[in-house]
Amino acid sequence: MKPKSLHLEAYTISETARKLGYKSTKTIYRLLKRDLLEDYVYLEKSGRVYLMLEPLNKISLKKKILDNIQIRKNNIVKGVI
Repeated sequence: MKPKSLHLEAYTISETARKLGYKSTKTIYRLLKRDLLEDYVYLEKSGRVYLMLEPLNKISLKKKILDNIQIRKNNIVKGVI
C-alpha cells in the first residue's frame, strides 16, 4: 500500500487577506493576536506565518473569521452575499 501524501495550501497573511477580499490585514492580525486563529496557522522554521484557508477537520477560515467579527457594510468577505 502506498502512503498518502498530504497537500496543504497555506498563504501568507497578506495573500490570505487578499483572497478573502479584505483591503488590509488588520482584521486578520487582530484575530491572530487574540489567539482565535491558532488552528489555521502554519509556522515555518524561519518564523514566517502562513494561514490555511481550509484545514482538515475544521471549519473554513472564512467562516471562522465571520463568526468572530462584527458584520458591517465595509468588512464583507468575498462570496458571502
